[in-house]
Amino acid sequence: METHRFLMVSTHYPPQHLGGDAIFVKYLSEELIKRGHDVHVMYNPTAYQMLRKPKKAPPSAIDDNGPVRHPFVSSTGRLDPLLALTFGRWGGAKRKLDSLVKDLLPDVVHWHNTRGFIGRPYSFPGRISLYTNHDYTPICPRSNLLKPDLSPCNDPRWCTICCMKWGKPPHLWRVGKRRVLRYDEGLKLLAPSQFMANRFRTEGVVVHRVLRLFVPDLADRYTRSDSVQDSIVYLGLLERHKGIQTLFDAFVESKDRQGFKLHIIGEGSMKESLRRQAEQWKLTNRLQIPGYLSRDAVENIRKDAVAQVVPSIWYENAPSTAVEALSLGVPVIASDIGGLPEMVTADSGSETFPAGDVHELADLLVRFWDERNKLEARRGKARTTYETKFRPEIHIAEYLNTIKAM
Repeated sequence: METHRFLMVSTHYPPQHLGGDAIFVKYLSEELIKRGHDVHVMYNPTAYQMLRKPKKAPPSAIDDNGPVRHPFVSSTGRLDPLLALTFGRWGGAKRKLDSLVKDLLPDVVHWHNTRGFIGRPYSFPGRISLYTNHDYTPICPRSNLLKPDLSPCNDPRWCTICCMKWGKPPHLWRVGKRRVLRYDEGLKLLAPSQFMANRFRTEGVVVHRVLRLFVPDLADRYTRSDSVQDSIVYLGLLERHKGIQTLFDAFVESKDRQGFKLHIIGEGSMKESLRRQAEQWKLTNRLQIPGYLSRDAVENIRKDAVAQVVPSIWYENAPSTAVEALSLGVPVIASDIGGLPEMVTADSGSETFPAGDVHELADLLVRFWDERNKLEARRGKARTTYETKFRPEIHIAEYLNTIKAM
């Protein structure tokens, strides 16, 4: 088998990371290494420290079986990420990357999220250059297509004012007609969902292909109990755009028609508000909001759930938490927005509802409760969907074929 040298470029890399994009870089790197490829990762610990302000840096946790790491540490500390956001390029990081490419001579340079790090991705002559869009950065300075009132943005016009209302540095390098990023022809963009690809194309951003993401098989590590618990689970940020209030209200509306226990797992600005609401409705015996939990604690709850709810009211791209649920054979109840309907299809034993519709979600919770006798069939369909669409082997084969065709 032909092997390659890869250089992944990402603002964050575990354990110094904030979201699923960095975790995917880790997953992809490890799967490529298993197949004999040489993988390097350049990332920026300074950006993590600026955003999270840890009292001390997290441990490096370098895995002997993982990629070779090339952390970039700025000589001016937190000033450089701010300059990169405002003016689009961080000179020191770009020079470091160019030097690294010259020294390593990678066959493939694969960009991931680099907002606040290097700015706009670019290609390298003589190298295959890829860019996986984990968010909407090419068409949105805020990367999430959310207005300050947290409604989805369908007609971006006042992006600089929007950034300032969010309390974020304005992207002066993207003012006016430069708002939509135009990439050189040598850089091939990959979109994890057809929805994202279509949205980019309406703005004139060329997408090379749709390549769905993957997660490792959690069923290899977490085996469900003999008897499934009467619970449903939410896992993610506790923020308004994630639709968590929609889920809470639907649970309250349906509480007398279904007997589920609801686990709301995660951190965010709404955690204390949700706890107060649970007390007001006298639901603390049925509604658990523990905050952050370890990975093992999360999976020991999720693996036995009747369903996982993804109630987002923003344009989700391809959330890994939904794929993780399917890998455990847990059906998903998701809003019909963004890339979610592509993942949560009828043949996966899952269901969708109109985003933000409390009544429809409440009715779905009742239906799942009433149809618990169909749970094994739903679980089987969820697991089959993971095995046929989201296993690592499927993604890696398509990924390498994409590279081979270039």
